Amino acid sequence: MIKFDIKSPQDKVGVVKASVHKNGKLGFSAGAAKLLDLDKDKRFYVATNAEDSEDKNLYLLEAKEIDEKSFKVNKAGQYYYMRIRHILDEMGVDYRQGGIIYDIVTVQQLDEEKYYKLIKRKATSRKE
Repeated sequence: MIKFDIKSPQDKVGVVKASVHKNGKLGFSAGAAKLLDLDKDKRFYVATNAEDSEDKNLYLLEAKEIDEKSFKVNKAGQYYYMRIRHILDEMGVDYRQGGIIYDIVTVQQLDEEKYYKLIKRKATSRKE
């Protein structure tokens, strides 16, 4: 006899994404805030893949202490964001037109701390 594990239609976290606003701020969804355990004292290092110039994803590594390379998480109401305009400019990302979304996944490697990979969604055209 088979034993079934019935699944819930409700996601425990919700949609885990970050959206780039026209002003260069990276805004986090409520699901991302839960996954990343965001609060106004949290800091991250924002990185790119130094070994692969074709990799257009962003990477977040939690900063254990405040230093000149860590990014502060800011809060406005229930909304969390980070200012990363200069990084987007360096990468050639045209955020001023809007519509830039990154899905966030947790990456855990053996003997290393976890980090978060922000995978840029493919651009889709909106019908007007």
